[in-house]
Amino acid sequence: MAPTMRKIPFYPVAFLFKTVLQNGGISPKKLHIFLLYLIRYTLLEPFRLAEIHIYEKKISAHELKQAPIFILGHWRSGTSYLQSLMRLDARLSTSTIFRSIFSDSYYLTESWLKRTLNFLCRTLNIRYAIQRTTMNLDLPAELDLALCTMCSDHSYSWGHILPRSFGRRVEDHILFRDEQVAECWIVEYDRMIRKLSYWSGGRRVLVKSPGDTGRIEQIRRQYPAAKFVYVHRDPTSVYHSSAYLWKAIQRDLSLHELHENEIRDLILDTYHRLLSRYLQQREQIPAGDIVELQHTDLKKDPLREIRRIYDTLGLGAPPEEELANFLAATEKYAHPRYSTSPELKKTLAARWRFAFEEWPE
Repeated sequence: MAPTMRKIPFYPVAFLFKTVLQNGGISPKKLHIFLLYLIRYTLLEPFRLAEIHIYEKKISAHELKQAPIFILGHWRSGTSYLQSLMRLDARLSTSTIFRSIFSDSYYLTESWLKRTLNFLCRTLNIRYAIQRTTMNLDLPAELDLALCTMCSDHSYSWGHILPRSFGRRVEDHILFRDEQVAECWIVEYDRMIRKLSYWSGGRRVLVKSPGDTGRIEQIRRQYPAAKFVYVHRDPTSVYHSSAYLWKAIQRDLSLHELHENEIRDLILDTYHRLLSRYLQQREQIPAGDIVELQHTDLKKDPLREIRRIYDTLGLGAPPEEELANFLAATEKYAHPRYSTSPELKKTLAARWRFAFEEWPE
């Protein structure tokens, strides 16, 4: 989105209508979700415009003291868990659910609106189905979602809201078949990163968006000294967890309805394209700038894996006391058990063979 467009009153409302109309409209059963989006943009418009007026020039002039750290990995691979651990470092800043949902106004609303919404979530026991927990707006979140809520054309997260466009958005805004689109995307992404850094007093930014797994070339062009942590999880578990994710997204966020076979094909295709692109671009990263983890190792001994990340990437001493306290206070999460049919096993073995071979368990 051009800076001049952001300054137009109620531009997000117009953008929402335009994007919906250009991507197949709204399924009748999803009208209530669309109304919630419309209410969000309408009520917070004064804060959005005020934030632009007060902070736009300051954000544009802000320079990053250190290149960001990017967490990579397919959706449901353990990237959110790693983000939760690394954000305990007081030297890092990252996005949260609140900052990603209210990316256009959180400078002016976080101090009061977040507290109010969190109180309502606790009181009403509102669930955050995606992570199977009570909603807490302080939980870490994808930065690409922030692009979506600020009404960027270059966010793949619009493909979650309008899932019939998801495959095209992967092609356009993750794999970048058009270099001009890639250049527009990194400008807007960099603004979100600098916004987080400025608001935190210049802290290094920790970025988590699964789509970045296929954007290494563009990220390194913008941030030559960027650091990367890739998390890999057993592909069969990723498939089942991704199917659950899409069901939760369909129920709570999407304006389209997809059939089960459409979701299946979408997961199979996206995983193959995203991780294939990662393997193509991984060699561009210097050895001291990337760490690869196995999800099972991270869950089994998170302190050991965090130490390995900090040592390899030269991040200094990890926040061991904070990590120990967090792990002690966090209940052990029992992952659901899934049944994999012989047909699905055969399909995954054929379509994702490269991943099973590259990262054997």
